[in-house]
Amino acid sequence: MRVRILSFALTLLLMLTLVPSALAVTAEELNQDGVFLKQERSGTCTLASTAMMLRRAAMLRGDADWSQITEQACREAFWINGVGLPHRFTYDGMTVSHGRLPGGGANRQILSDMLAQHPEGIVIHATGVPHAVLLTDCIDGVFYCADPAQSYPLGRIPVDQAYGTRVENSFAYWSVVATEGPKVVLTEIPRDLPAPTEEESALFRLVEEITFEAEKEPATCLLALG
Repeated sequence: MRVRILSFALTLLLMLTLVPSALAVTAEELNQDGVFLKQERSGTCTLASTAMMLRRAAMLRGDADWSQITEQACREAFWINGVGLPHRFTYDGMTVSHGRLPGGGANRQILSDMLAQHPEGIVIHATGVPHAVLLTDCIDGVFYCADPAQSYPLGRIPVDQAYGTRVENSFAYWSVVATEGPKVVLTEIPRDLPAPTEEESALFRLVEEITFEAEKEPATCLLALG
């Protein structure tokens, strides 16, 4: 009996501890150069920026295959030739929506507040340039971005070093408004345990409910900003 209880307890502990570890991602991982992309063609800055945003959203969701999100994959999935990026679309369970910005200094507070809720980043577009970048974060009042322009540095840079696009001259944005998941992979429960008692079955059902509720929580709260 003790062996069965111990085996069950260890399995339960494993299930509970693996949920957060499967989802956690550090800021360093989210901002590694390999996450970011350069646009493959002229006129696809919004597409490349969106692909980078989706990559980061997939990482936050716990997807191991986030690197399969490329400009080409996104072009085939939702890009409209001759038109550009749709105002709303869904890619691999991640829904992206378009919004408008007032422009000027008011953009700073709006985008700062949005980034606090969207660690995957926000695509901003400056019509007057015209050019789009992925706004990644804001630290101590400094906004950072990933610029898809080929002639600019790869990776996360201050937005003031990007090609033309600035926080203040942007009037449109795209952000992830909904995601399916997160995708959590748990190790297989041993199959050689004796049949559980009614009390153990009730506990298993409780664990399943806890896990379901955990999966409904937005993965953004699991980002480590340290």
